[in-house]
Amino acid sequence: MESFFVPIFLKLGKLSEEKLLVALIMVTPQKIWIKYSQKRIQLTSQVINAEYSSLAKEVLDQIQIKAGEVNSVLAKTGEIQFNHPHIFNADYFEYLKKYSQNTLLFGNIEAFNFQNSALSFESLYESLMNEKTELPRFVKPDFHNKIKKSLTESGIDDKADIGLKITPDKLAGLYYDTTVTLISKKGGIFAAEAIDFTNGIPALANALNAFEVLINSLNIFSKQKNLNHGTYHIVNSVPAPGSEQEKLLNNIYKNKKEVYTAVPEDAIGEITGIIKSGNFTKFSTVLM
Repeated sequence: MESFFVPIFLKLGKLSEEKLLVALIMVTPQKIWIKYSQKRIQLTSQVINAEYSSLAKEVLDQIQIKAGEVNSVLAKTGEIQFNHPHIFNADYFEYLKKYSQNTLLFGNIEAFNFQNSALSFESLYESLMNEKTELPRFVKPDFHNKIKKSLTESGIDDKADIGLKITPDKLAGLYYDTTVTLISKKGGIFAAEAIDFTNGIPALANALNAFEVLINSLNIFSKQKNLNHGTYHIVNSVPAPGSEQEKLLNNIYKNKKEVYTAVPEDAIGEITGIIKSGNFTKFSTVLM
């Protein structure tokens, strides 16, 4: 697969066909590049409304985080293996169109072949946006770094998979590559997903829905493999008091008990303690 870039637009009116270029994504064998214009998103808040521009920014932030996750892998492997399933492909951009519910308008995928990716992206962005750019640094939220650090230092890497990427060809029912924070097996599947409740509601809804899709697929897999019913958790950061995120979390406590259990981030030690003291094995050993 060739390198390519995708322009991203916002509508300038509910009934209008006019649109404004606000972001650019470039996919190369070495790195994913993404940048959006704060000035142009702010302009849409004045032309349409602040809620529209805020939602667009949240969706773009989530894409940026996903790009950071891919770049973290690329820093170790050196290049994207395009012959294997990869999230930043044509199907993923089709998914993003549906997920954003037409908040973002994605342009056509345009192939290119430039020598210096960093300079190419900077030059392309500046020429299209007519503004200077400082290339973004991709850093995972502190919450996720904290959880990952706790897991890697817990001494359970021989009994559980940490940050396991599961592809649709390995687990029926998935729509795209899915990375789960922690997953293991002892009679039944034991999994936990870290979800940051300081994120916006659209981003939270996307993360929660993705975990439920994964749980449904794991339950089907368990029946096929004659495993016991699985145990699932979300490990949540603490939302601001009185916020919409707190209301959502309280709703989860009440209505999702049959699907998964929500536990605060400081309970991660209890989860790793259960695995460390039990006869658990890596889930990846049965997924093959």
